[in-house]
Amino acid sequence: MAAPEYGSTNVADNPTTTVAGSKTYLNDVYRIIGFGWAQIIFWTILSLISIMDTVEQVLISLVIPYLKCEWELSLFFEGLIAAAVFVFYGISSVVFGKVADKSGRKSVLTVTLVLLLFTAVGSALAQNKWQFLVARSVTGACIGANFGVIVSYATEVVEDDYRSIGVSLIILVSKVGMFITALLGYFLLNAVGWRWFIILVSLPLIPAIISLQFVPESPRYLVTSGQTEKAKEAVQFMAKLNGVELDEGLEVKCFEGEDLGDLGVLFSPKYLKETVLLSVIYFGNILIFLSLILFLPMAFNSEFCGGDGAVPEHKCKKLSQQSLLKTAIVISATIKGLLTAHGLSHITGRVPMLRVFAAANLLSCLLLYKCYSQTVTFILLFVIKFAASGLNILVWIIILENYPTSVRTTASGFVNFWGKIGGVVGVIGVYALFYVSPYLVVTMYVVASLMSFVGAALFTKESRDLEIADVADE
Repeated sequence: MAAPEYGSTNVADNPTTTVAGSKTYLNDVYRIIGFGWAQIIFWTILSLISIMDTVEQVLISLVIPYLKCEWELSLFFEGLIAAAVFVFYGISSVVFGKVADKSGRKSVLTVTLVLLLFTAVGSALAQNKWQFLVARSVTGACIGANFGVIVSYATEVVEDDYRSIGVSLIILVSKVGMFITALLGYFLLNAVGWRWFIILVSLPLIPAIISLQFVPESPRYLVTSGQTEKAKEAVQFMAKLNGVELDEGLEVKCFEGEDLGDLGVLFSPKYLKETVLLSVIYFGNILIFLSLILFLPMAFNSEFCGGDGAVPEHKCKKLSQQSLLKTAIVISATIKGLLTAHGLSHITGRVPMLRVFAAANLLSCLLLYKCYSQTVTFILLFVIKFAASGLNILVWIIILENYPTSVRTTASGFVNFWGKIGGVVGVIGVYALFYVSPYLVVTMYVVASLMSFVGAALFTKESRDLEIADVADE
């Protein structure tokens, strides 16, 4: 059967399509392969892995109050445990983003997932605060290495038309994992204790590690790194799963891989403005997004805005069922924010929605100053989480559409680094300011949301209709 025209293939209509010719661009091969079981399997495995990133973010906020009681943690050590996760997350996101561009996505994920499983068990078995701190630091390094690699991998196994769907699906599942973790906390944490709770929410690591071994490396990475035969094997594997027959003589056009993981590309004239502005936006947004997870149970447990007006005391106080439930409901806003931002950005473009969600975040943070009632405060916190989640997914979509395969995980790692630095500042800020006055935390959120808003207002490069590039000079 003759090869179909560029972009015309439908797997259902062409179950045994054959491709002939010498060298074919990967985008053309993907259009011939179409969307089918190959992409579904890849995305399912990557979604399972992505759950662990956000599980760890929620887990620490739920467990710390129990550690405070068991080990009599000082305010400083509480903040140290929470901040350590994000410090090592930020460092490893840059380091392993570069490694993944040089050595491949699959190898990085395999190593970090195995290590993450050991550190999860180590956290649950920790006999003192120092052992727990070390285990959580290594955990932070592992999930920092994973997330940018996961979303890059997801966009590199489909044609351009599906790339934002892949990113959004991966992040959506991770946010669902965040909500489920908070919900499990409501049902299980007080019943089974924090040690068993850590083990239970870490169980998805086992099927994730096993299933990853049955899929090939990212074809885009193989193409970019000049691994012709492996690239051919990878697309043949995908074609077979999708019911498409590719000609045995097919050769996928590969590049020399000279700029793999080159951080300098991010600061070249072509990408400098986007690199700086995305880092600024993400710094402010993740400061709010991550530290809010810690702020929520603290605020709800102390009746912030609606209590007796007294400054909260730092003391052993386990989370009430009502606080756990309210936290889970607010965290569910991440799912709604992600879906809304993804859907609207396909209609209006990425840049307009970037500005809308940044503005919504800023306005909600400003309104939080006015303590109307506990109900209104609860709604505002829900909206802030909604807007921060929408802004989060928009930044990731833009990163993965804007940068070429040769530096994609390097770029995502760099921006993610600044995001996690924001997260560290936010976590330290929550612990340093909350027990002085919760409104100082609100002030920090206003400043951070203003940063994101200014960055979004200055960002102008629309990426919705860009064709994904494999090297910087394409």
